[in-house]
Amino acid sequence: MSADKSVKLGIIGAMDVEVELLKESMEVTSTLERSVTTFYEGTLSGCEVVVAKCGIGKVNAAACAQSMIDLFGVTHLVNTGVAGSLAEELGIGDILVSEDVVHHDVDVTALGFEPCRLPDFPKVNFVADADMCTKLVQACEAVAPQATCVRGRVASGDQFVSGAEQRSSIRSALGAGCAEMEGAAIAQVATLNEVPFVILRAISDHADGSAVDDYPAFERSSAQIAARVMQEFARLMAE
Repeated sequence: MSADKSVKLGIIGAMDVEVELLKESMEVTSTLERSVTTFYEGTLSGCEVVVAKCGIGKVNAAACAQSMIDLFGVTHLVNTGVAGSLAEELGIGDILVSEDVVHHDVDVTALGFEPCRLPDFPKVNFVADADMCTKLVQACEAVAPQATCVRGRVASGDQFVSGAEQRSSIRSALGAGCAEMEGAAIAQVATLNEVPFVILRAISDHADGSAVDDYPAFERSSAQIAARVMQEFARLMAE
């Protein structure tokens, strides 16, 4: 099937392990280096895509997302990678597909704003595209049936959440299912540019400091799951 020219999918990962597997699966037609980021343009599962590693943290993620929009004209954005679970039902290797995304480390309450809300936005959360969310869940069910796949809230901050108290605080305050370091920044840029987005997170740890020694192995296995799901998602987006 040829690529649907109405869709150009920007796929952003935070680390090499999240992006290398996708690069191996796509047909790369061109590359561009900008601000220490390499963008790979081509096709994946019949869908026109641009793939890049943004680096860890919200500033890196936002810069990468804006570059994808400005330099490549992507029509949809997806952020793929790993996260720490905040929900008891999500174990290592399970998947969360964003219904919405929040900044858990934003605090402008001294100026009268509710916790986690940015002053220039009417709500705390950035809402993911419903159709992309549905397709991503379908992709999870097709290629990772062994994993629990849920829709829920992603919480982002420039912190590696690794303590039980912080984990519990974010969960109770925001009802988020996982914590990571990029998704809300990408969601915010997408919202500002009126580009539909969705976030995929494969669970690599429990965000409580446990199993630190095993984290690299968990991270890679979870990234492999995310990469397989992303290939199927690209196919569905090209239909």
